Amino acid sequence: MHSICFQATGVPRSNYIFDSCSPALAISKPINLRFCGLRKEAFGFSGLTHSSSGRVRFSSRGHSKKVSASAESNGSPPKSFDYDLIIIGAGVGGHGAALHAVEKGLKTAIIEGDVVGGTCVNRGCVPSKALLAVSGKMRELQSEHHMKALGLQVSAAGYDRQGVADHANNLASKIRSNLTNSMKALGVDILTGVGTIVGPQKVKYGKVGFPDNIVTAKNIIIATGSVPFVPKGIEVDGKTVITSDHALKLESVPDWIAIVGSGYIGLEFSDVYTALGSEVTFIEALDQLMPGFDPEIGKLAQRVLINPRKIDYHTGVFATKITPAKDGKPVIIELIDAKTKEPKDTLE
Repeated sequence: MHSICFQATGVPRSNYIFDSCSPALAISKPINLRFCGLRKEAFGFSGLTHSSSGRVRFSSRGHSKKVSASAESNGSPPKSFDYDLIIIGAGVGGHGAALHAVEKGLKTAIIEGDVVGGTCVNRGCVPSKALLAVSGKMRELQSEHHMKALGLQVSAAGYDRQGVADHANNLASKIRSNLTNSMKALGVDILTGVGTIVGPQKVKYGKVGFPDNIVTAKNIIIATGSVPFVPKGIEVDGKTVITSDHALKLESVPDWIAIVGSGYIGLEFSDVYTALGSEVTFIEALDQLMPGFDPEIGKLAQRVLINPRKIDYHTGVFATKITPAKDGKPVIIELIDAKTKEPKDTLE
């Protein structure tokens, strides 16, 4: 529904979206995953030879940083090791590190507390690019001028919301499976559970309700993922106030949606939701939209991605309190001036 920083503005039907993770830059372009850090092994290809056999959560880009791999006890390092290398986190960073380590002859294990592929594959780049591909096709079909130029006649374009959501999920599932298989084929041990560094060269991992296991390694890489950052005062209900994790599931397409934050993730979701028929309102704390962009890119994005679409915006304001819709009332968003901190407006 919503994504990285979405808020719902004023009508009972509105929804709110909050920022999450997912590096993505392409808008309405064919899916190109090379810049996401995915190696070719993610797509089922492996050019490596078998040379040796053998969750902490960090947030990135505006996400809260949660590290569950803390050093709990000092102790002395072990004299012999289970592995040459243990990697905590099986996202695309951990996956790439594991393949490189095996390539260099290291006995390697990777620990994952959730699912292989991490943020990028499951809640970020991959599903967002799948949705962007759909939005690009929708815009193409909706452009009568473009269709006429090709000599084509198309009736009113429509879409199946669940079908679109399944498309994004199926792509993530396929790449997740390929990542897993590529590591198994090369002899990387995949250990399931949240990893915690408990001492020099010692890591424990395990599932809730089961005994923990402790493994040792000469070296440890922390390659943890990200979680959506939700500021204080904002209540996420997963339905009318959501993070980008929820938004990527596309459980609904509201008539109107507010997005808190106008970075590239917010722009991606505005692209998807406006293509599917939603109106969008951006809420940005700084004085202009896309404040982190190169000025020339920002001008181009404004001209191409914002001005022609059903998008309005408030700049120079903080959303200090957001209350989900309930009891027949819409989402309520309280705004204050970013500089003076004085109340500025209330959106429904």
